Amino acid sequence: MFSKLNIYLLKNFIYTFFIIFILITLLVLFSDLIEQFRKATNKNVPIEIIFKLAILNIPSLSFTTLPIVIFFSTIICYLKLIRNSEYIVMGSSGMSSLQLAKAPILIFFLISIFFVLIVNPISAVFQKEFQELDYKHIKRMDRMTSVSKNGIWLMQENQSGITNIIYAKNIKDEGATLINFMLLEYDQDNDFKGRIDGKEAKLANSKWLMYDVLYTKDEDKPKFYSYLEYSASINREDIKNSLSAPEMMSFIQLGSFIYILEKLGYSANDYKVYFYNIVFMPLTIIGLVLLATTIIVDIKQNDKYAKVVIFSFLIIFIYFFTSNLMSALGENSKVNPLISSLITPLMIFIMSFGINKYKKLIRKS
Repeated sequence: MFSKLNIYLLKNFIYTFFIIFILITLLVLFSDLIEQFRKATNKNVPIEIIFKLAILNIPSLSFTTLPIVIFFSTIICYLKLIRNSEYIVMGSSGMSSLQLAKAPILIFFLISIFFVLIVNPISAVFQKEFQELDYKHIKRMDRMTSVSKNGIWLMQENQSGITNIIYAKNIKDEGATLINFMLLEYDQDNDFKGRIDGKEAKLANSKWLMYDVLYTKDEDKPKFYSYLEYSASINREDIKNSLSAPEMMSFIQLGSFIYILEKLGYSANDYKVYFYNIVFMPLTIIGLVLLATTIIVDIKQNDKYAKVVIFSFLIIFIYFFTSNLMSALGENSKVNPLISSLITPLMIFIMSFGINKYKKLIRKS
């Protein structure tokens, strides 16, 4: 059971968190609204769609900014307690900084669990609608790729006005090679025009290079070709970019989706990195709370807080730089996705330990 003192601390940290969370969420919302207006320039997008895009993006953005919100909430709440002499009195009563950190660690750990289990699935639902509106009104193109446990579906439109629906049981080379595929042809009126079944198709120089295919056109008899070139209006990047973004799936769905992608032959490193970052978020939050606690140790009531604020912003800059760098390395297969996601929270704990040791040495000297 928590003492009255810890309950009092909990109330202070919760109150500060909500204030900082609301302020940063509003700031991010207005920034994203400006970005949506910028992307919609000269595209005649209805203003209600622009506002809807910004609102749908809020859960995802708030999930991303949670670490910075919690870090600054901890710092500001501690500084407020120091300014009112409350933190100093608590420390002089025999309670260590680690004991005083129990309240923020508990409450922010629970908040991070809430965001992982509740906010993340909600964010995935919102992101799905956000992406659909973005493709329809901003990018103005249809999503070309769909993945299922039985294979992958692609769509392309040729210059001749023929629309192709392509299905492949397996792929290689990030979607540039289709294994055991079927291609369906439809005209501008969506009337069926033909079908191609083959063992392999390689995407190269705006063409599908098909091998061992059976081509059935309209009502003609099927014709066998050992090699056939077919027009392609998509490239490897188009296929990759039109896949569902990691943010469109909750961490619960990501596990099975990663399995399907790897089974098909895709590299799922970007999905793995996103998945591990979500799983390790509570660990990251605990590290940031401990780091914030370490930073304010030895701060006195009459001290100037400018150095603390500047140092806090420097810490957050290092955190985001390291997090983005490790994510990029993990997504590009330079570092194992699991290790790349673990490095950032481990770095935070090491920084906290190092700053604490440094301050103890300063006190002794």
